[in-house]
This record gives sequence, structure tokens and C-alpha cells, in this order.
Amino acid sequence: MSNLYIFRGKSATGKTLLTSLLSKELNICVLRKDDIFDPLSVYLDNNSINNKACYDILASIVQKSIDNNVDAILDISLPHNEYYKLFLSKINFKDTKVFSFLCDCSNEELWLSRWIKRLENPLPNQYFKSLEEIKNHYSKMDIALMGNECYIDSIYDVEQLLSEIYSFMELNKTI
Repeated sequence: MSNLYIFRGKSATGKTLLTSLLSKELNICVLRKDDIFDPLSVYLDNNSINNKACYDILASIVQKSIDNNVDAILDISLPHNEYYKLFLSKINFKDTKVFSFLCDCSNEELWLSRWIKRLENPLPNQYFKSLEEIKNHYSKMDIALMGNECYIDSIYDVEQLLSEIYSFMELNKTI
């Protein structure tokens, strides 16, 4: 049996920081959508096609990990529930314990301040050009906790967030 730890949510909500720390502590590989998106963006200038390719590649890698009984951490965006469900439908989770985390930042001012820093020096996966564009993009999404998912609010310090993550994992390891 393998374990899959999925961190999803809006950009700038701490997914990469948390998954990096968790990866080091658990000695588990992190699979990041952005690590696929950025190199592909050199060859694909259509973000929609690039995103679809990224999620298809990730689903394939996750499936191989599951088939080989290997634990993995998945750092993806997919805050929109419909897209998250579509991604999950591509994977056969046989003999796999899935721990899903929805990352957010309930303080909009703090979240937007993180975006201001990103807008100063954007990476290829950060294709928004303004705060209005960011707000508009996320306002159209159905972002909510799914069944047996843990809410992680990045307004809190990292140690507290890690404690919440480990508590959720301990509580749900036999469910």
C-alpha cells in the first residue's frame, strides 16, 4: 500500500513551501505541476494546452508510483473542484491511502501581497499580469473542501501548519 499526499489550492498559498518541508521530513519525492509547466512553456505558448499536458503527465507519473507501491507528494494547483475531480478520475487509487490538503490564505491582503512579489519577477507558470486578473481568475472557481480533505490556511506559521498536516495524517491513516 502506498500513500499519496496531495496539496492543491490557489497560487501563493504555501503549497511549495509545505511540500518541500514535508518531502525532507518524510524522505518522499515531490511531484510538482510547475516543474513540468515551466520547461514545457518553452515549447508551448498556449497555457491551456500546457496545463492539460502537465496534468496528463502528472496523472501518469502518479499512477506509476501507485503501481510500484511508492509514496509521493503531489504539489498541484487545481483549486477548482471540478478540475480536481477530473484529475483524480485519471488515476486508479487501488491500495493507496490519499491525504488531500486544500491550501488557502484567508487574509486576502496577505495573499495579494505575496502576488505583488511574484508579479515583480514572474516565473513561466505565473502568467497573470495584474492583481485584478488574479482576483478575476479565482472568483470564477468553485473552491471548497472536498470529502475528507484538510483545510490549510497559510496565515499561520509553518510549524503550526506542519502540525495540522501531521495531525490530519495520523487521524486519517486508518480510515
